Amino acid sequence: MSNQLARRLKCRFSLEEMPVLQVGRLDAWSGHSFRVGRIEHVMMMNDASLYTILLPAKGLTSIDSFLKAFLPRVAEVWQRHGSDFDPNNQEVVVLKRANRSLIGSMNDAIKAVEFYAVYDREDHPGYTPMDIEERLNMVPYKTIGYQSPDRWLPKLLGKG
Repeated sequence: MSNQLARRLKCRFSLEEMPVLQVGRLDAWSGHSFRVGRIEHVMMMNDASLYTILLPAKGLTSIDSFLKAFLPRVAEVWQRHGSDFDPNNQEVVVLKRANRSLIGSMNDAIKAVEFYAVYDREDHPGYTPMDIEERLNMVPYKTIGYQSPDRWLPKLLGKG
């Protein structure tokens, strides 16, 4: 999680000085908050698949409100790809982001969100964060062998 998102959610890092020991875990997500125009968003990117979940930041003012919005979305994504995820039975550890490659992928995704939100709005005035999220997950990334997250995630879940 970025410092910016941790401040927004008024949460502290669980293990302040401890680095992530195993990079690229399927159960690990990296998060950041950013603004496009006047609207603030929270982007969560799965460390293994780079699958991105985009949430409107409005109302996300604590770690509890964030988890109540985020974990059900993870369950939806897992279910859509044929796997189970229980949003009510998860242990959460909040660590600082340290994987520079993942941070770079998140920055690329943020630039894409800015592009879709600003430039595509003229062609698609009804665009929602869910539409943008869907497009983000179709973009191939070098980090995962030039595959897109929507194709890579099912393989990691053993369903593709």
